[in-house]
Amino acid sequence: MKHVTVIGGGIAGLTVAFALKGKARVTLVEPGPMGGTIQTVKKDGFLVEGGPDSFLSLKPAAADLCRELGLGGDLVGTQSRKLYVLFHKRLHELPEGFYLTVPTRILPLMFTPLLSPLGKLRAGMDLILPRGKEGDESLGHFVRRRFGQEVLDRIAEPLMAGIYVADADRLSMASTFPRLVELEKKSRSLILAMRKIPPSVTSPFLTLKGGLGTLVEKLAVELDAKILKGRAIEVGRNMRVMTDQGEIASDEVVVATPSHEASRLLKDRESLSQELVGIPYVSTVTVSLGFRTNRVLDATGFVIPKSEKSRLLACTWTSTKFAGRAPAGCVLLRCFLVGEPDDPERIAREEVRDLMGFSQEPETVVTYRWPAANPVYEVGHAARMARIDALVPKGIRLVGSAYRGVGIPDAIKDSRETAAKILAI
Repeated sequence: MKHVTVIGGGIAGLTVAFALKGKARVTLVEPGPMGGTIQTVKKDGFLVEGGPDSFLSLKPAAADLCRELGLGGDLVGTQSRKLYVLFHKRLHELPEGFYLTVPTRILPLMFTPLLSPLGKLRAGMDLILPRGKEGDESLGHFVRRRFGQEVLDRIAEPLMAGIYVADADRLSMASTFPRLVELEKKSRSLILAMRKIPPSVTSPFLTLKGGLGTLVEKLAVELDAKILKGRAIEVGRNMRVMTDQGEIASDEVVVATPSHEASRLLKDRESLSQELVGIPYVSTVTVSLGFRTNRVLDATGFVIPKSEKSRLLACTWTSTKFAGRAPAGCVLLRCFLVGEPDDPERIAREEVRDLMGFSQEPETVVTYRWPAANPVYEVGHAARMARIDALVPKGIRLVGSAYRGVGIPDAIKDSRETAAKILAI
């Protein structure tokens, strides 16, 4: 039976270890808490997510894993599909029918105050514009080309920033939204193409009743692996993993860490290490605020265009988005900030006061800092990945959000496929 060392206890590493259960001997190396950015805490009756709070239902890998672990009955969707966009310091409802960056219904688009008459006319030109040229382009260029600058600035970029936390003109369209690229190739007009797709009757986002930490806890319980609470130092050329707890002899090594950490572990493979460290990352902070109030919040939250000059990226109304997140008579908000601000709690409270009128003291405050935790898929990411794949030596596997998809379903799918490749050899 092969001995596989998995470095990293985030969702990718845990999934690889679980997929190898009973088929290989596994040692999992992780110095910190399991789950990586998936962290759920309960405080003062509030259920707080530190990192991701849900996953896309459109991609089945995460929901399938939950069901395999016996958590299918705990899957829940959002309570509301309404979302607001902050514009001119007021909250305006996102036009009904917007899917990712594409409007699928004409009338809501024509009546939204988020766009000027010229902006609406420019968005409608998607119906007659030709296909774009071959080759990777930025998300910003793609949306600007199909729908115009206003749609990009006031709707598309703030929506996408909640997923990728990066400037739209940096993001690779081919690596972030390949489905839209294919739809343009096939149907030319994205509006017409999306109108042919039946609207989903299920929630676009799913989570677990007890929070996503439940998935991590269940995975950890189900593992048949040796857990080494130590720090990996280097992966030697002979598949020996050096840690602060000693050496581990392995047949294969799975590096399930951020790419900059993988670069350090593989530093003696200079070309590969340089490619890995070249993947950029962004730091973020989440601040969850629980308030006692009779106020009713009617949406999942709001996103904020850059033009609003807010210090927040977005604000999720967590207790409206998912049931069971706050005690009776309370609401739970989660604010997103980019970078590493000195006093994120103060910033979040000031912005919530100014934008939503919550001037009272919160019942609870929970802050998570995520330094260099969000990979950016820049234009040319696919080409970089081709170079990385060509440089990765036999016996070493790379999994995680830096490579083939940033979402939880992407990480789970990639990790399962990686385990299958290990077992096939």
